[in-house]
Amino acid sequence: MSEDVLRQLLTAIDTVTAKSLLEDLQDEAKRTPQLYNAVGKFLERHKFTIAKLQPDASLLGDLAAALNEVPELTDEELYGPGETHH
Repeated sequence: MSEDVLRQLLTAIDTVTAKSLLEDLQDEAKRTPQLYNAVGKFLERHKFTIAKLQPDASLLGDLAAALNEVPELTDEELYGPGETHH
C-alpha cells in the first residue's frame, strides 16, 4: 500500500470518526462520560484545546467578541450537500 493511499485511508477514517462523535454529541441520550472521554482523546490527538478555540477576550478584544456573532453553520455547510444531521 502506497503512502498516499494509506494517508487517504487514515484521513477518511478520521473524518468519519469526527462526524460520528459530533452526531453523538448532538443526541442527548448518547452524551455519556465515555463519549466525552472519546471526544477529548480525539481533540487531544489533533492538539486542539478549548483555550485555543475560545480566545481570552481580555487578550484579543474585538476578535473574541466577533466570534459570538458568527452564524451557526447549516448541515450542508458542515456535512456537504444532501446531508442532514440533528
